[in-house]
Amino acid sequence: IVMNGWMLRLIALILAALSGPLKEELIKFAKTFREQARQTKNPYDDFAADIICWLLGIP
Repeated sequence: IVMNGWMLRLIALILAALSGPLKEELIKFAKTFREQARQTKNPYDDFAADIICWLLGIP
């Protein structure tokens, strides 16, 4: 599946509009997910985690 750049930007805008508590929970999940992804040997885990963090504005 090819995802166009505009779709990623749209998803990022929607995520940015989430309510504070929900966004905090999602950010906490994304950070934990990224830590766990880095512990695996699968580079696609890292790639997916980086995209999720990028969408949420996590450096």
